[in-house]
Amino acid sequence: MSGICGICEPSRAFVPSFLEPMLAALVLPGESPTETAAGNSAALGVAPLWAMQEVASIDGVRIAVDADLYNLPELKAVLAERGYPSSEWSAAICLARLYELEGPGFLQRLHGVFALAIWDEKAQRLFLAIDRLGVKSLHWCKEQNRLLFASRLGAIRAVHTTPLEIQPSAVIQYLLFSVIPHPLTVYGGVEKLAPGTLLLFEKGQIRLEPYWDLNYQEDREYSEVEWAKQVQDGLRSAVQVHIEGCSPARTGAYLSGGTDSSSVVAFMNERLSPVNTFSIFFSEDEYSEANFARTTANRFRTSHHERNLGPQDALEALHKLARFYDEPFANSSAFGAYYCAALARDAGVETLLAGDGGDELFGGNSRYADDKRFGLYHSIPRWARRGFIEPFASLLPINDGWLSLPRKYIRRASIPNPRRIFSYGLFLSTNPEEVFEPGFLTQCPPETWMQVADGHFQAARADSELNRLLYLDMKIILADNDLRKVNGTAELSGVRVRYPLLDFKLAELAARIPSRLKLKGFEKRYIFKKAMQQILPDAVLYKKKHGFGVPLGHWLNQDRRLQEFKMDLLTDPRTRQRGYFRPDFYDRLLRLHRETQSSYYGEVVWYLLALEMWHRQHFDHVSGASSGR
Repeated sequence: MSGICGICEPSRAFVPSFLEPMLAALVLPGESPTETAAGNSAALGVAPLWAMQEVASIDGVRIAVDADLYNLPELKAVLAERGYPSSEWSAAICLARLYELEGPGFLQRLHGVFALAIWDEKAQRLFLAIDRLGVKSLHWCKEQNRLLFASRLGAIRAVHTTPLEIQPSAVIQYLLFSVIPHPLTVYGGVEKLAPGTLLLFEKGQIRLEPYWDLNYQEDREYSEVEWAKQVQDGLRSAVQVHIEGCSPARTGAYLSGGTDSSSVVAFMNERLSPVNTFSIFFSEDEYSEANFARTTANRFRTSHHERNLGPQDALEALHKLARFYDEPFANSSAFGAYYCAALARDAGVETLLAGDGGDELFGGNSRYADDKRFGLYHSIPRWARRGFIEPFASLLPINDGWLSLPRKYIRRASIPNPRRIFSYGLFLSTNPEEVFEPGFLTQCPPETWMQVADGHFQAARADSELNRLLYLDMKIILADNDLRKVNGTAELSGVRVRYPLLDFKLAELAARIPSRLKLKGFEKRYIFKKAMQQILPDAVLYKKKHGFGVPLGHWLNQDRRLQEFKMDLLTDPRTRQRGYFRPDFYDRLLRLHRETQSSYYGEVVWYLLALEMWHRQHFDHVSGASSGR
C-alpha cells in the first residue's frame, strides 16, 4: 500500500515520529521505507511505492505528493523560463516551486492524477487537493484545533484521539451503491475530499473550493461526422499521452472484450506492439466475454494472457479484499479485477491501462436507454396521462403477468430521477420497515437516503436528463466505486493503473457533445461507435455489454464452500445483532436467493456479507487509537 498523510496543528512543533502510526497504516510489511517532512505546525509523510510519491521542503514550503503526472517536462520548462534550474528536480520540488510562484492556481497546469498536501509556513496555511476526476483519494477530519489527512481512512483512525463511531447514514449509502460516496466516510466527522476540489486550513478554519468540474454546455456547431473525428482523435491522443515513455515489456492493458478496453488496446497498438493484454473469464457463458477479448487480441495481435476463475478463487480473494478496503466495499467484480492485475504482475507488467470512464462519458450503460423509455411517458400531455391512461391502468392487476406491465411502467416512469434510475435496487423498492430495525431508521430516515445522489444530479451544469445522469455516475459510479475497485485491487497486486479515458481533456470534449449523439434513439454510445467503426471489429463494437461482471451470486448458491461461508456469517447471532436489519429480513433474503433470481438477490447477500466482514476486520477488534500527540 502507499499514499500520503499528515497532521497540521498551528504553533505545534512536530517531529517525524508523530506520523509513525499513520504511516504504519499506509504500508504493508516489507514495503519501502517511509519519508517525512516535519517541523513547526505540520508534519507530512509518504509511503512510497512508485516514483512521484515523495515529500520535499523548500523555503518555508513543505509538500507531500502522490502523483502520476504526464506533463512533468512541461512543468519543468515553465520553471526554467522563470529562472529555476529545474531539469534535475523531483516532481515534489517542481510542484512546491509552482505553488510558491502561483499559489493554488498552479493546479490548472497539472495533467495527470494526484493527491497532494502543502504546508505554507509564511501564510500559515495547509493546502490539500486531489485530481479533477478523483482517481486519487484523500480523507480528512478536523479534531479540535488540528487537521488530519491521509490517502487511507485507517491512517486517520490510527491517530484520532477518541474512538471513531460508525455513521448510520453512511451505511445506508453503502447499501444503495455498494460503496460509501463522497463526502461521507463510514465514520462520523471524517470526510472524503471531492474530485476537482481543494481544501484550505487556515487560522483554524476550513474552506473547500472546487477548482474544476465538467460543464455540459452542448456544442451544436459540428456535424455527426466531425464529432466522430474529434472523438477518435481525442481517444488516440489520450491513450498515447498515457503511454509516453512507458516500456513495452512492462506495460499492458486490461481487456474485458468491451468497447472501452478494446479501444485502449487499439490505440496502444499504434505505439507499443505487441500490446500485453490481460483478461479473466468464467465457465458460466452468461458472464464470460472471453471470445470478445480474444477477438480484439487477435485483431491487434497482442500478447494475450487470460485466466479462468472459479468459486475457490472468489473465496480466497474476498478475504484479501476485506482486509484491504478499510471501508465497507461490495463491488462484486473486485475479485475479478484483482486476479486480472495479479496476472499482469506475474507477467512482469508494472503499469496497466484501464478502460474505465467510457460509459459515463459517452452514454454506454444500458440503464440510460432503459431510463429514456420511461422518460418518454412524460412526452404524453399531462391531461391525457391523468385523465385517461392512469385511471385505465389502475384497473389492471398487480402481478407478474403481462397485463400488469402497463401499470408497472407508469409506476416506474412516475418516479423522478435520480431515484428512478436506482429504483431497481432492493433497498429502494422494498418497504424500509420490512428490512431495517426501527432504531436504525430513526437515525437515517428514508427521506434522506437520496440526498447525496440528488445533490450531484442537481449540481450538474447540464440541460439534458442524460447529461445529468452521466454527471451523477461520474461522481458515484465511477469516482467512488469503479476507480476504488480498480485502484485498490491493482495496488494489492503491486501494479500501477492509468485511465486514458479519464484524461480531463477527453472528458471536457465528451461533455460538449450533444446528448442526442451519445444516446441516439436507444442506441448507446452512438458517437463513440461511429468514431471507432473502422478500427474495432464489429463483433466487439456492437456486442451486448458484460464488462467484468462475475457470477458471485450464483456461486454463493451452488458452491459448497461459499454456501457455508454465507450461512456461517449471516446466521451468526453476532451478525444479526448489529442493529441494522430485522432478523426476519436475513431469513427472507436467504430464501429468495435460494429460490429465485440468484444473481439479483446474490448481490444483496454479498452486500451484507461484505459489511459484516468489514466490521470484523476493521472495527470490532481495533484497540483504542494512538493519540499522535
